[in-house]
Amino acid sequence: MSKQLDWLAEEVLDTFAGLGFDAPYIEDKRHTLAGKDRFAVLVWCNQLDLTCKKALAERLAVSAADLSITIKTLAKL
Repeated sequence: MSKQLDWLAEEVLDTFAGLGFDAPYIEDKRHTLAGKDRFAVLVWCNQLDLTCKKALAERLAVSAADLSITIKTLAKL
């Protein structure tokens, strides 16, 4: 039985696909994010580079600054 992906995790993976990441990389991240709740996914996003964070923010229709602040705040909790 495979673990479910949170909606946000799916958005992250779709962002990777949109940026041209290869299928093995995306599949590896799918396994990494499987079973994580939305907050854990956001904390994980702290490790993304600026290009990925900007693309994810755009996909989520929020500013890159707001996404960054949210990620940094959750990482400190």
